[in-house]
Amino acid sequence: MSQEQICRHEYVKIIQRRLKGLERRLVATRAYLPVGFKPGDLGHLGEGSYCFCTKCRARLFPRRTQAEKAAARLALASAKEKAESDALAELALDSAQDSTDEPELNKDIDVEELEQESIDVQDIEADGVKLPDDETACQLTGDE
Repeated sequence: MSQEQICRHEYVKIIQRRLKGLERRLVATRAYLPVGFKPGDLGHLGEGSYCFCTKCRARLFPRRTQAEKAAARLALASAKEKAESDALAELALDSAQDSTDEPELNKDIDVEELEQESIDVQDIEADGVKLPDDETACQLTGDE
């Protein structure tokens, strides 16, 4: 006589999204459903809420048929494939742009050359090193 007893789903766990602190979280609440209570009476629960039996762990709300479960699996798989294909397309586009952005070798650059002035050691010893009084001033002296 090892017959399975039919679960009456008396003790349930209702999971709802509630405001906790500064963010919204899923909060579980234990509940007792009386004998006359039907799973259809859980219609007051909003979207994103769930109800499970604590004894048999059956999902009471929202009820999903096998077709809905299969459709959800297909939608998830197609979303993953689309994300992967988008990532591959973006990588291909980036690599194509990198190959077209080669620098040009024939650019004309005008650089003003500095004139070199030879200074003897005797000139440095005689005059010493002259630093301007103002630290921010980088003006040339009138010796030129």
